[in-house]
Formats: sequence, structure tokens, C-alpha cells
Amino acid sequence: MRSIIYTFGSFLAFFLFDFSSVSAQKSANEPLKFVIRVDDILSRNTSILPRSILPLQDSIAARGAKVTWGVMPHRFLENPNLDGVLANELKQSVAAGHEASQHGYIHICQRCNRSSHEMYCTTFNTAFASIEQRKLIDDGIQLFEQYVGIKPTSFIPPGHVSDATTYQTLQELGINVFSDDTETTYLGEQIFNLPIQNEYTWALTEADFDAQLQNALSDIKSTGEAQGYFNMMMHDPFIRLGYNNGLVLRWVGALLDSLNAYYGPNIEYLTLTEAANTIKFNYTNTAVDDDNTLVKSFSLSQNYPNPFNPSTSLQVQLKTIEVINLRVFSIQGQAVAELANGRFNAGTHYFEFNASNQPSGQYIARLTTENGSSSIRKMLLIK
Repeated sequence: MRSIIYTFGSFLAFFLFDFSSVSAQKSANEPLKFVIRVDDILSRNTSILPRSILPLQDSIAARGAKVTWGVMPHRFLENPNLDGVLANELKQSVAAGHEASQHGYIHICQRCNRSSHEMYCTTFNTAFASIEQRKLIDDGIQLFEQYVGIKPTSFIPPGHVSDATTYQTLQELGINVFSDDTETTYLGEQIFNLPIQNEYTWALTEADFDAQLQNALSDIKSTGEAQGYFNMMMHDPFIRLGYNNGLVLRWVGALLDSLNAYYGPNIEYLTLTEAANTIKFNYTNTAVDDDNTLVKSFSLSQNYPNPFNPSTSLQVQLKTIEVINLRVFSIQGQAVAELANGRFNAGTHYFEFNASNQPSGQYIARLTTENGSSSIRKMLLIK
């Protein structure tokens, strides 16, 4: 049962953001599915204490919601977690109805040693071979079974970077739910992708507490209702009770209080796997060829990292040879950079945006194809 809605949360719902100004409330027959995905637990940083996932879990659960933990299996073998606390807390969490999702294996590329990717090396623009990816993923599954007593049912690619080999490997190993930052679709005969929509707490401060809450409520009301679900992303370093006097814990509580005050029983809190298994029935498997290769015209992934300073990377996936233009605009609409303009082969391409000479703020990356199709991504520069 959900907790009683606090007056503070109600104030935020109806005074900080006017839901009715966007559109009418959803029909009771179409509940909004809401997922909270928390990546990178626990961090290798041992300077911020306490090292526990329970404060965030308890705050979320008290409001009727669930959490999906993105766990790098190698964390179980690292010195900060050899005391078994993380493993025991995950066991408790899963037993309480939350989810532990496999977040790669170690979140470090074994080809270039960078931590921003793992299955596909963006430094050398090459994918790991099938046998290499299978070992990484399977080793992670074995650690899950050893330390948590479960086999994960979903997979979160490190840095949102993956390829068709990843999808095929996951399918062979019996993991059928995927979550990156591209689009809601089938990635293989059985692999279904339920991507994140946005993150609001990466660099949260008291000064932007209300603004970020407004942004989240606005996005949930518009994007979430249009798609029927909202997958909100968070990260580990900002969930510990000791961080900034529990700022993020207060923010998440206020958000859920506001959602409960507005939607009441018309919001459904689910884990990543639960939501994907419900939503995928509304999608056909037309995104896959007979040979199980991915079929998309193009996609522009969310930049990584985001927020960033001073550089960030954008991933473009093309089904066929395409003439594309990729530009970055300020929030005022002024073009500040052109990252690509020309003909590119089918496949995955990465483009770097260096904002060393730009002021802090929000920027828009826009990808346009020769036939006029386009896609945009919001990016946040914090210096």
C-alpha cells in the first residue's frame, strides 16, 4: 500500500507544475507504467558513506514504487564489497520485489581500458567478437548466481554501447530484456529494448532542486503518457544517505509523492523486466530480419556522458548508407557545432562534441537525414 501523500509532495504537484496545462489526465484503462533504474551500484569510490542501497530502496518502496539496480557483477569481487554487504542487500532487495539487472561485467573496456563502454570499443570503433562478449556476459551471470542466488533477466549495456553480437549473445544465454537509450523496439527475435527516457539527479543541487523536479514532472506527463511508460535513470554515487544531506533521497520522495497525488491508482510501478514484458506485447517483431539482424533506418543515442564537461560523445546507428547532418544548437537555437555532414556507411558511428568554448547550459543535438527525417537529443553542459 502506498504511503500517505505528504503535503510537501502535493504542493509540488499542483503549484510547482500544473499538470492540467499539458493534457487531460490519462484514462483509468491506461495506467502509466513507471520504472526507476539505478546504474553502477556500488561505486568504486569509498570516500562517501554509508555504502548502502537500502536508504533509497526504502524511500521508494514506502511510496509504492520499485527499483531496478544496474549491477556490475565484478563489483562482488572488488575490495570494497568483499564483506558481502552489497550481496546481502541485493538478496533482500530482490526478495522484496525489486530487481537486480546485469550491467555488463566490469564496465571497463578490455581493449582500451576506458570505463565508458565494454562490449563495443568506441576508442577503436570495433565490436568484441562473439566468444569475447559471451565470456563477459556469462561470467557475470555466474557471479550473480553465486552471490545473489538469481539469474538476471535484464541487461543494461555499459555506456549504452552495444551491437548485434550483444543481442544475439544475450538471447542465447536466456536474457530477453535490454535497456539502453535508443528506442523502444525488438533488437532480436526475442530481445526487447525498454530504454531510459531521462536522468535528473546526476548533479542535483539545492539550487536546481525545484527546477529538476519540474522538468521530471513535465517529461513524465508528456513523454511518459505518449509512450505509456517512463523509465527514469539514476546513478549510484548520488543515492547514499550521506551524500549532500540526503538531497537525492528527498528529491525522489517529492517526485513520487507528486506522482501519487496526481495519478492515484492510475500509475503502475514496475521493475524493468516487469515493464518490458508487459509493454512488448504492443510491439511487433518487424524490427528484425530473418537472420536476426537489427533493422532500423537510423537512430541517435543520448550523448554520453550526460551531463558532461567539456566533451561528450553521440552515437548514430544507420541501417543503410545515408547522407546525414549532425549539428548542435544552443537552447536559444543558435548552431554552435557541426559534427557530421556527408555520406556515411551503414553501421555505428561516434561523434564527439567539445564544448570547451561554450558556457554551461542545455544544448540540442539534431540529426537530419537526406529525406528530411530527424531526431534530437537534449544535452547538459555543467562547468
